[in-house]
Amino acid sequence: MISKLRFNTVVGKKVLMAVTGLAMVLFLIGHLVGNLQLMWSGAQFNGYARFLTAQPVVILIELGLLGIFLIHVIDAVVLVQGNSAARPVPYHTKKWGRTKSKRSKKTWASTMMMWTGIAILLFVPFHVWHFKYHHPVASPAISGGHASDTVVGVGSTGVASASGAPAAEATDLALLVTNEFKNPLVSGIYILAMLLLGMHMYHALSSALTSLGANHPRYQNIIVWGGKIFTIVIAGGFLLIPALILSGVIDPSKTLASTQAASNQVAQMGVGK
Repeated sequence: MISKLRFNTVVGKKVLMAVTGLAMVLFLIGHLVGNLQLMWSGAQFNGYARFLTAQPVVILIELGLLGIFLIHVIDAVVLVQGNSAARPVPYHTKKWGRTKSKRSKKTWASTMMMWTGIAILLFVPFHVWHFKYHHPVASPAISGGHASDTVVGVGSTGVASASGAPAAEATDLALLVTNEFKNPLVSGIYILAMLLLGMHMYHALSSALTSLGANHPRYQNIIVWGGKIFTIVIAGGFLLIPALILSGVIDPSKTLASTQAASNQVAQMGVGK
């Protein structure tokens, strides 16, 4: 079936939308697993980030994700334009969500898909700029270098080696994230963005699986409810991080500071010998 599928048809475009969307969902799972380490330890989060930045293949993965994201966006625009062309005269009255009919499958999430998609499209570049290129926080120096277990190399000298060799210039990513999320405006933006992401995924997951043919009456309810639960877990997990940091329930910078203090003490003992 796939071999005979033509992506210049409406069905083909919907399948392409589903495949690219599910690919990005897989990325979100891995991204959330990595980010949740910040809730246990700032040093652990920095170690995870340092490991990723030391892998050359990460650049290829990032380019691949960018390509998938752009294809998804372009495909969405083409589908919206096709729908508009098919109905050049708009409805006289427009009802939202399930107010249209009791049997209607239309929900607030499906009605707002285009707008939540636009919001995500605006948020992604902001997110990448915000934590990758905005206000780097230098880690404390130790004997002319930096604590290898608390830094991520993002300086002009390159990336810290996987063996833990200190870099002359580095970014303390855990401290950066913590400081930013202590700002109510920043946390508010991220919390709102995750709510919109959840709203988008709420409809998108079941819609994507339906486009791929997983719409048998026997397990349709399982797919729908599984998608809803999965959406709550993913969006809720991302949302939880800024919410807990802003409320002061967790403070990764404190655990990071204690780790750095211990590293300083060990380094000073070594110098004393």
